[in-house]
Amino acid sequence: MDTNRKTGSDYLVATTALAQAEASLNMTLAKLNYTTIEALVAGILIARNVERGDEVQPGKALMVLSPGGDTQLVVKIDERNLAGLRLGEPALAAADAFPNQRFSAEIAYINPAVDVLRGSVEVKLNVPAPPAYLRQDMTVSVDIEVARRARVLVLATDAIHDSASPAPWAMKIVDGHAKRIPIKIGVRGGDKVEILDGLVAGDQIIKTIVATAIDGIRVRGQMKESAKNATTTTTATSADNTPKK
Repeated sequence: MDTNRKTGSDYLVATTALAQAEASLNMTLAKLNYTTIEALVAGILIARNVERGDEVQPGKALMVLSPGGDTQLVVKIDERNLAGLRLGEPALAAADAFPNQRFSAEIAYINPAVDVLRGSVEVKLNVPAPPAYLRQDMTVSVDIEVARRARVLVLATDAIHDSASPAPWAMKIVDGHAKRIPIKIGVRGGDKVEILDGLVAGDQIIKTIVATAIDGIRVRGQMKESAKNATTTTTATSADNTPKK
């Protein structure tokens, strides 16, 4: 019959039905592939948010995997300390659960963007010899050494006013009266700040707790701090961070 020829209507109908069946098969096979979840890398499964038979939607996190390989600490550093951060800088870290067992780390990555909401920069540190107790999502404190000074003049952080501004100052006691003194500060370490100019060893400084002191007012009481020389290692400190692999 002519309808069975390649140009016939029956042949064309059958060819169209075959193409539709093949398309349906390919779609079914593609959906079948979605039923198998494969990890891109080897690691340890630390969280599972789905059970057999559950329906899932695109974008839903089904599982959380801690990949194998090098261990890294992911920390948020205040952007004010960004100038002192360099790749390869050494650091010491400690998990809050084991505060007396510190371990070495090294800066491996500095995010080029700043988190505008937190005013911080994401930094990743490699841990060449991770301790056995270190676990995913542990809270960790990290001290990053950004500079080292010997025999420097230091002052307590709470005795310095406007330390983040271009014009920091301290309230110095001169002949029993408060006097505002502009100072130049250097590196910061913990609760101490290096003083480059404006003060000398032994100067008596009013602490921030009595920052209401007015320039020129007579000073009474013991709320003061002495500038002094010290040998110190300065660090930029970031707390409450998470180790990740």
